[in-house]
Amino acid sequence: MAVQPQEAIRPLSVLELNTRIHELLAMRYQSVVVKGEVNGVSLSGGHVWFALKDPGARLDAVIFSSTARRLPFLPQDGQELVVTGQVDYHAQSGRMKLVVSRLDYDGAGKMREATERLKRQLEAEGAFDPSRKRPLPFLPRSVALITSPSGAVIHDLQETIWERFPNMSLYVYAAQVQGTASQRSLVAALRQCDRDRAADVCIVARGGGSPEELMAFNQEPVVRAVQAMRIPVVTALGHTSDRTLADLVADREARTPTAAAELVVPRKRDLLRQLEEGAHRLRRAAGMALLGREQALTRRLATAPILQDPIRLLLVPAGTDLLQKQQALRRLQQDAVTRRRDRLEEVIRRLGQLNPIEVLRQRQRGLDERRLRWTRSLDLVTSFGRREQERVPTLQSRLRTALERTLRELDAALVSRAHRLRSLGTQETLDRGFAIVRDASGRVLRDGAQVGPGHPVGITLARGSLDCTVERVEP
Repeated sequence: MAVQPQEAIRPLSVLELNTRIHELLAMRYQSVVVKGEVNGVSLSGGHVWFALKDPGARLDAVIFSSTARRLPFLPQDGQELVVTGQVDYHAQSGRMKLVVSRLDYDGAGKMREATERLKRQLEAEGAFDPSRKRPLPFLPRSVALITSPSGAVIHDLQETIWERFPNMSLYVYAAQVQGTASQRSLVAALRQCDRDRAADVCIVARGGGSPEELMAFNQEPVVRAVQAMRIPVVTALGHTSDRTLADLVADREARTPTAAAELVVPRKRDLLRQLEEGAHRLRRAAGMALLGREQALTRRLATAPILQDPIRLLLVPAGTDLLQKQQALRRLQQDAVTRRRDRLEEVIRRLGQLNPIEVLRQRQRGLDERRLRWTRSLDLVTSFGRREQERVPTLQSRLRTALERTLRELDAALVSRAHRLRSLGTQETLDRGFAIVRDASGRVLRDGAQVGPGHPVGITLARGSLDCTVERVEP
């Protein structure tokens, strides 16, 4: 029985095998849910690298920056998390990792346990004690807003505050209020606001969200930053369920950003009406006081002995100088009237200083000065932006020139390398006088020992070929 020859099995390259493994895993595990403990968290270029482990194994994982920006929190070492993602096998390195698309705590209890642990620590320190809560200023000169610079919250705050007090100064400290960067962004905004000391009160606001989205306001760095503020802080996180730790350490909390604005800034027209009523009461009280003083002075003058019996002046002894008596009496009257006038002017001056309308005018002048400085700063920023915008065409032209020069240099280098590669080709080698010698099976001969005398060989030249027979082999 004849044995049929079998075709040799072609071995796979490492890359081919790894590519097949990658394709199989990508199709089979497009979305998996894995639970494990987070270990070795590191940040690089906006990406988050870490590992999931349990008592029996370890799995590398990554959260790419585009995904990390929309997640409610970042993983931390030691956390028990439920991770959703896709298995990825890198064909070149032969390493497998989990590309994460979602993070969840291992049950709501884990998240609450961490929050409750921090809450007990803060409570033991007295951070929630009502005695440390500071009263809000009756009429702040300016208000700091810490929130996202885009969205409805900032517009609601501005509209409400300026509707209640049109010329109120506002300082906006932009911060991310959700996502992985929210914790660091909120802490930076709070600390900058505290360093500036430009406002009398601060509102920290966002437009509500789930407990996971509000998790940044339960993190210790944010809570400590709120606690360390040297001006009163009002939180307005837009939630109606559990209070965050930031709410508990703040001086006041509001259900919504609009309610916070109403809590911090009074209505200007109400204040003006109260000032008018107070000024009216002061004027009436001052009039009554002056009338009482005048009546008392009239009574004293009416009961003065010298005015009761002026005939006695004519009955004095002959040696008394009547003219001197009259002059002394006149001086006494003038001195009494002068003292009363001076006291009356002093009372009027003091009442003028305490006039609420004058106090409001002084505050108005201060607000006008701040608005002028703010306008000048805005003009400087606008001028700088205009100058930078004018530089854009020049920079674009320079970039285009540099890019074209680089492309020309790369094209020249490519042509040079192509020429060098062609000079090393088979035909070019044959043109230089070399030849290719093959045996009867077509195998290229590199050693004279591969053939013997009498063996046929084929010789390929630059142009044409020769069929020859070996006559002698020299080692």
